Amino acid sequence: MKLPALRWLLDPATSLLALRLRAQERGRMSYDAAWRLARVTRHPDEMVYRHHGHLAEESGDET
Repeated sequence: MKLPALRWLLDPATSLLALRLRAQERGRMSYDAAWRLARVTRHPDEMVYRHHGHLAEESGDET
């Protein structure tokens, strides 16, 4: 099952809000980005998950 379809099944309210946000941006925002923004708008305690995988990797000096 595709991720957007799964999101619609599990949380249709967030998915609908994501569509509204994307429409306000006139398509300049991807659905994935709009969905994450909608999710943290509705569930602020999940902000830490929004940043997971989207931070620049730290350059570690291996000795």
